[in-house]
Amino acid sequence: MTYLKLRRWMFDILERDTTGDRLADAVYYFLVSVIIVSVLVAVLATMPSLQLHDSVWVNTLERFALIVFVVEYIARLWVAPENPLHSQLPAWKSRLLYMITFAGIIDLIAILPFVLGYFFDISLQTLLVVRLLRFFKLARYSSGFSALYLAIRHERYALMACLLILCASVLLTATAAYLAERSLQPEKFGSIPLAMWWSITTLTTVGYGDVVPQTDIGRMVGALTMVTGVIMLALPIAIISSSFSTLIQRHDFVVTFPMISRLPLFNNIGSQVLIELMQVVNSRGIVRGQAIVLPGQTFHNAYIVLDGLLQAATATGPVTIGPGDIFGAVPGLEDVAPPPDFVHAITAARLLSINEDAVRILLMHHPELRKRFAEATVHAPPGRIDPQTAAASNAQ
Repeated sequence: MTYLKLRRWMFDILERDTTGDRLADAVYYFLVSVIIVSVLVAVLATMPSLQLHDSVWVNTLERFALIVFVVEYIARLWVAPENPLHSQLPAWKSRLLYMITFAGIIDLIAILPFVLGYFFDISLQTLLVVRLLRFFKLARYSSGFSALYLAIRHERYALMACLLILCASVLLTATAAYLAERSLQPEKFGSIPLAMWWSITTLTTVGYGDVVPQTDIGRMVGALTMVTGVIMLALPIAIISSSFSTLIQRHDFVVTFPMISRLPLFNNIGSQVLIELMQVVNSRGIVRGQAIVLPGQTFHNAYIVLDGLLQAATATGPVTIGPGDIFGAVPGLEDVAPPPDFVHAITAARLLSINEDAVRILLMHHPELRKRFAEATVHAPPGRIDPQTAAASNAQ
């Protein structure tokens, strides 16, 4: 195995992007287990009654975890040039970009306790706190973390608007409380910054009770602040939960850049195309025998087969569709490649779907994709089949 093939193989294992790769699955579950156990031991070590910091097996486990994380960090540095987003960059620059990503920083933090404890005289409590940051390594392996990040990113402008409204509410209510309570409680409401503490705790419905309005006007301001706080909390929660739910429903499985770049359709296409594609693509898992398109159904999406086999029933017979093939609504190719009449899965499959309008915009921004789409699009001769033929094909 050549150097580049070995690096590519290692990248596929660490990213776990190849379906059915047992070695990649084993590495995945091993790393997740080491992270969870390491964090759990670090939490339990803060309990004086257990005296775990002097335990031989705990120290052995910590050394083992550090070795694992060091090896993983070095391996990820080595395979960083295989990232499809960095395919056009020098190897050293790809590795530098990995080091400054969130995942790269967390991977470095995971091995910092060993470095800090070896070269510096740092207390055990400080090292334990640093070890707890290893928990964020799970973000790489969890689709929930990814979906939450995407939900916040997609709704960042709406959330910024909510933050701006919150700041205005804090300022206005703190000013009103300052005017109402400053003479009676100068130590708590003697200035607007002092009153802001009461305003924030009231708007967030925490209500510590350490600062309480005593005048009638102050209580009226407090009541209004409480009602405003309920509304203020509901806005960002509703925005994030709605976007998070939509992303979870849209993605039956996690789609990554290496998954898409591995398809011949997008091989060496450039990072900008992949970035734009990831923003509009939806993923979908298909079970064996499931129908994707029914007879007479109008296509509104283009479908790209990521994994598995499908069958399209046409007027001239069945057509097998495999990884990298496209079928459905591809703007501009309707005459050259009419969509098939009926499509169902003959094995478990994974599809990427792109809205017809999104495909049109993508082809406008990147005309070089049109030829690739035309070569990969599955086309059927014009003509409809009757539902009985489709049902017979599905039964097979």
